Amino acid sequence: MPQNDIYQRLAEMIDREDVVGGPVTPAMLRLLKLQFTPEEAELATRITLTGGTLDELSSRLEMDKTRLHRKLMVMADKGTIIYDPDADDPIYRCIGMVAGGLTETGVWGGIRFPFSVQLGKELNQLSKDHAEGALAKLGFPFTPVWAGMLALPDDALPEENLAEAVRDAGHWSVSLCPCRVSRALVTPEDTCQHMMQTCVHTGALSRWAVKHGMARELTYDELVELLKECNEDGLVHTINIYGLICNCCNDCCAIFHTYKTGAPTFIPSPFVAQPDKDECIACGTCAERCPVNAIVIEESAIVDQDKCLGCGACVPACQTESIKLVRRNKIS
Repeated sequence: MPQNDIYQRLAEMIDREDVVGGPVTPAMLRLLKLQFTPEEAELATRITLTGGTLDELSSRLEMDKTRLHRKLMVMADKGTIIYDPDADDPIYRCIGMVAGGLTETGVWGGIRFPFSVQLGKELNQLSKDHAEGALAKLGFPFTPVWAGMLALPDDALPEENLAEAVRDAGHWSVSLCPCRVSRALVTPEDTCQHMMQTCVHTGALSRWAVKHGMARELTYDELVELLKECNEDGLVHTINIYGLICNCCNDCCAIFHTYKTGAPTFIPSPFVAQPDKDECIACGTCAERCPVNAIVIEESAIVDQDKCLGCGACVPACQTESIKLVRRNKIS
C-alpha cells in the first residue's frame, strides 16, 4: 500500500471516530506523517479510537503480545497511543483530536524527537483547521469557562471552584501550551507573552502524560498555585474535560480562534464582572485584559454582561480592587 494511502486512511478514521472530528486537511496529513511511521499508522487504523486490551489487540492484530506492547509504548512516548498506566488491564487506543489529542500531544513535552520542531509548526495550521472545520461547526457552546482562582467570589460553591473540582483526581501535571509553542516556532519574532507551561492534566490523562515524558507532575498545592499564576497572567481557565484543563489566551489559542469565527464557543462561568463605579479610576487595565472585549471605559469601566465570560482575568490586575466577580443572578 502506498504510504500516502495509509495516512489518508488514518486521517479519515480519526475524523470519523473522534467525538468532534478532525477535517482531513494538508496540515493534518503532514502532521500524521511526522508523528506516525507508516507501520505505526497502519497499527493505529486497526487499533482505532476505541482500542482494546493487550490480549484483545494481540488477537485482532495477530501479533505477539510482547512485541505489540513494545510498539505501543513507543507510540505512547510519541503521544499517539493513550491508556491508563494504573489500570490492571488497560485499554490502549489511538489518540483522537479532542482533550488530549493530536493538536496537543506532539509538543506537550517540548522538543523531544527529530521531527518535533516541524510537527510544532504544523500544529499551528492544524489547530486553525480543527477550529474552523470541526469546532466552529458544532453549532452550540462547548467550552466551559471557570472563574479565575484569584477572582472567585465568596459565595462560590465547591463545584464552581476549579481546584476543588479536580481535588479528588489523585494525579496532576502540567505541560507546555501547544498553541503558544506552535506560534513561537512559526513566528519567533512575534511570540505570545503569556506563560508557556499552562496545559494541565488530571487523573488518568496526567498519569499517562507524566509516564511518557509529556508532562511534569505536580502536587495538589502546586496545582492550585499554578492556577492562581495563570489567573494573575490574564489566562482563562477552560475545559476540564477528559482530564484536560486549558489556560487560554485570546491571541493564539485554538478555542479563541473558534470564538473569533463567530461560532458559539464558550459556556460562561456562573459569575460576571462588576465594577464599583465609585472606586473605579477608569485606568483601562480591565478592558485591556478582557479576552472578549466585554469592557469599555467611559467615566468608569462598563461591562457588557452578555459578552462577559466570568473568567475573572480582569480582577487581579485592578490596582484599586474596584472590579470583582459576582453571581450572574445577583447583579446590583
